[in-house]
Amino acid sequence: MTKRRPSSETVATAALTMLSLVGGLAVACTAGVGVRPVTHAAAQPPAPVAKAPAAPDPAPNATPAGDPALDSPRLRFPSDAVVDVKAAYQAKGDGSSDDTAALQRAITENAGRTIYLPAGTYLVSKPLEARDKAGRWQSGLRLVGEERNGTVIKLKDRAAGYGDRWNPRPVLRAGAASINGAGRSGDASGYGNQLENFTVDTGANRGATGIDYTGSSVASIRRLTITGQGATGLSITRGLPGPALISRLAVKGFDYGVRVAQGQYGLTLEHLNLSGQKIAGLDNSGNVLAVRDLTSANTVPAIRSGERGGFISLVDAKLTGGTADFSAIQNYGELMARRISTAGYRSALTQGGRIISGNDLAQYSSKTAVAPFPETQSLAADLPVRETPDFVAAQPTDWVSVATYGAKPDDAEDDTAAIQKALDSGKPVVYLPTGRYVISKTLHVKGAVRQLAGFGSTLTPGGAAFGDAAAPAAVIQVEEGTARDVTVWGLRIAKAPQGGTATTGSPKTAGLIGFAQRTTRPLVLKDVDCCGVAKASYQAQAGVGPLYLENVSAAGWQFDQPQQVWARQFNHLDRGTGDDQSPLLVNAGATVWVLGLETERDGPVMRTERGGRTEVLGGAVYESSASANDIAFECVDGSMSLAFTTMGPGNGGYRILTRQRRGEVTKDLPRQQAYWRGDGRTVPLYTG
Repeated sequence: MTKRRPSSETVATAALTMLSLVGGLAVACTAGVGVRPVTHAAAQPPAPVAKAPAAPDPAPNATPAGDPALDSPRLRFPSDAVVDVKAAYQAKGDGSSDDTAALQRAITENAGRTIYLPAGTYLVSKPLEARDKAGRWQSGLRLVGEERNGTVIKLKDRAAGYGDRWNPRPVLRAGAASINGAGRSGDASGYGNQLENFTVDTGANRGATGIDYTGSSVASIRRLTITGQGATGLSITRGLPGPALISRLAVKGFDYGVRVAQGQYGLTLEHLNLSGQKIAGLDNSGNVLAVRDLTSANTVPAIRSGERGGFISLVDAKLTGGTADFSAIQNYGELMARRISTAGYRSALTQGGRIISGNDLAQYSSKTAVAPFPETQSLAADLPVRETPDFVAAQPTDWVSVATYGAKPDDAEDDTAAIQKALDSGKPVVYLPTGRYVISKTLHVKGAVRQLAGFGSTLTPGGAAFGDAAAPAAVIQVEEGTARDVTVWGLRIAKAPQGGTATTGSPKTAGLIGFAQRTTRPLVLKDVDCCGVAKASYQAQAGVGPLYLENVSAAGWQFDQPQQVWARQFNHLDRGTGDDQSPLLVNAGATVWVLGLETERDGPVMRTERGGRTEVLGGAVYESSASANDIAFECVDGSMSLAFTTMGPGNGGYRILTRQRRGEVTKDLPRQQAYWRGDGRTVPLYTG
């Protein structure tokens, strides 16, 4: 009998796999986690070529385009809003002086505060690590550069300890632990780790990783470039790596551009540019990824997902530079892909060892799509997408501090009047120096205010104004004004300490609403945390404008107006009341698009009704046994399109994953009919 020769893709993948296994062991050891078994295409026999299933033409949608003003702005801040490493720690940033000690001191002493790197090249010789003075890991690492290309953290060439490619070390390592003021009490996570607007250059060091990152809730990486010749550009391989937002990231070089491991809790990646990798552009080992606007220029696979438990929702990708040895995407988990174009590769996709013919994918699902009413196309499938409005204050005179009007963080006195005076001052940007502020009644955002910047501050509401459930009141109410849009960012709304405060007494929040939109202008909520304290996180009045949610952690959303909502990295928690089992989100007539949804605890996830349209791309739904009698996603006389997976302990969880009701007809997707995913189930594509 004649033996079949392995295909070139199988041979090439086997070679990369050997490098991957050894490199993966090194990464896991340095991260403090074990190696998870990985199934690779090299272990499979050559597979016949199969044609991709037919898919309907996608709905018209704007093609994502890079915007230099958004990709590389010049960021400048008032001196009391940030910690300037040059002014406060005498970092040189001259490209020749060793700034390791200065930068490390700034990181150690300022967890939860924004550490600012003015333009310059900061030479380092050892890893910069998010540790406190006792050497313990801490979360709340917030690093921001003045200019993305002009602010560089550079590892010295041939630095000690960075020569072994099989035992790589990071240039920058974020922490995961609870810290006072910047993380939720008891959290052992990367809460609030935020990196923005600078470059990490690993230099001539073959054993270097650019950034070893972990994040949770309002964690993010934005406008970063990582360049070098080492093991991994961005490594996200430690336990509980998410939820987090990775946006406008470019990785040049390395064996891997971005490497993700572990099965919880899900990551959102948007506007990702990868080039010059030696093994894979994006490597996923078991996580849930929501990816939009991926550009890759590589001869190796642009995406490799080697575990069955992995799930990727991929929308709008241009993958070029390939060779006939590989498919652009090598996938062993589940995949939902839409509008994928490739050039140079053998094909766009190898799925489970089967080479799928064709260089482009209009729409592809690794499992048969669930369509309870196939005779009617879902109005929620492939909704139009808009970018989040982004405002950068150009002049220092545009800013005003609430401290100017008497607000004092962390003193337990009522700051409401002082903050309102700042909001009424006529300045476009009002900011809160980092700390905790006591709020006793609604803050009104109107007039010329275009941005309310918190820099990680906490608002603590309490008192009679928020205590009546029958007459709810918002902490922040955005009203009509002269600015074309309004952004609230870097704020947390949280309960007062036990016993209340000096001015408000015991906290009363039965009638608390986080944010109220009372304007036709667009409202942006960015890096906002509003969990466990509110009657609702959001309320709108008739005729309101669009809402943009970016890197938001909250629950109790009611969209009952015909508005448009775009959400990116939507961490969707319960209210923490124990007896409130209403859906975490109700869409009653709005159009809601979500890229990257992560939910926790029990209770219904979403309900769409009254003609509402809901699309979720990349949902990670955490289950509990208490959810058994709930319906995860329910749609009544509306439409929804979903790509999601569940996770949780044992076999407990939602018995009904989706319910669609039209008129008198109801159709369910029971849990046992969805596809297995270790401790959960996966629905690569649902349209109803």
